[in-house]
Amino acid sequence: MPCIVIRANKTDTIPDISGLAHEISEKTEISIERINIIVDYFDISEAFIGSNKDHLIITLWISETNDQSFIRFLAQSIAESAEKYFGKEVNSTAVMCNLIREGYMLFNNQFR
Repeated sequence: MPCIVIRANKTDTIPDISGLAHEISEKTEISIERINIIVDYFDISEAFIGSNKDHLIITLWISETNDQSFIRFLAQSIAESAEKYFGKEVNSTAVMCNLIREGYMLFNNQFR
C-alpha cells in the first residue's frame, strides 16, 4: 500500500490525480485501491528552491518487505507519470523512498 506525497508549486492548473493513480496502477500492477496520492501544493514565495527550477519532489512511503528492484521500479514509474501529469521536464523529479519497517505501520487497528 504505497503512500505517495507530491510536493508541487501551486499553479492555476490542477492535474488529474485520479488519472495519475490509474496510470501508476496499470504500470506497476498495484491494485488501484491500494494506491494513495496526496498533493502538497506550496506557494513559491514561501519556499527556497536553490536551483530556481520548478521540479516535483515526491516522497514514497512503502514497506521494507518489498524487493529493492520493485521499489526502484515503482519510484521510476511514479516519477515518469507525475512529470507527465504535472507538465514537468522529463527526468527532473526527485523521489525519496522512505521504508516502513515491518511492525511499524498501524492499519485498521493492526500493526503490520
